[in-house]
Amino acid sequence: MQLNRMITWVVSSMTVLLLSGCGPDYPKCDNDDHCAEKGKADGRLFCVNGLCQQCRENSECGDESLECNAGVCEAIPGFCSATTQCPGNQKCRGNRCGAECESADECGDGKDCQGGACVAASECSADTDCADGKECNGGRCVAAGQCSLSNVYFGYDDASVDGPSRGTLQANADCVKERQLKITITGHCDERGTSEYNIALGERRAMNASKYMQTLGVDKKSVNTLSYGEERLIKECGEEGPESCHRANRRAEFTIR
Repeated sequence: MQLNRMITWVVSSMTVLLLSGCGPDYPKCDNDDHCAEKGKADGRLFCVNGLCQQCRENSECGDESLECNAGVCEAIPGFCSATTQCPGNQKCRGNRCGAECESADECGDGKDCQGGACVAASECSADTDCADGKECNGGRCVAAGQCSLSNVYFGYDDASVDGPSRGTLQANADCVKERQLKITITGHCDERGTSEYNIALGERRAMNASKYMQTLGVDKKSVNTLSYGEERLIKECGEEGPESCHRANRRAEFTIR
């Protein structure tokens, strides 16, 4: 009788111990302890909503450039620790890449902050702002009746200078040389794609226009390039807007400085 009681007690104790040591099959879990050993190899050390995951909050990712997204540590879009890590003309503020400027105070003398970029302050917006015998061209008062600068346009996700653009750039180059102008070429994009991608694409468009004009005899020192990406739309088309609308935004603009 005594022996039977002892055997029953031993069996019960072993059952309790076995049950207490069991848990859900990995990667399922009830608590962090279930993830501690099996999850160590791939960094899944936290029990989140019944699954072993990398994190519950950003601080558990161990790097300020990472954020916790649905239990996974992922790179923060646009994160930076220095301006050199930002695309185009963007600056690093609060560990995020953003506009080149937020006010004119961040730009040099003779420049304004427009659309988040430092640009030459305009002399005029209409011919009436200029003296007699002059007209407003590209924000500058120039002699009336002389040559002017025109925009060039690009294909979707493209920065190459095509046939029609070459004719326009030839006329622009002739004007720059004739009047010995100094100009800024700004690259622009439509609304599709990320801001970072469009800043880089706009820069390529401006640079390619500049390089083509240099092959036509324009001095490299007389041309600056700048990218606005999608910040300065001529038309608001929306992501699903017609191609005829988006095309107007994919351009390089020329202004006298």
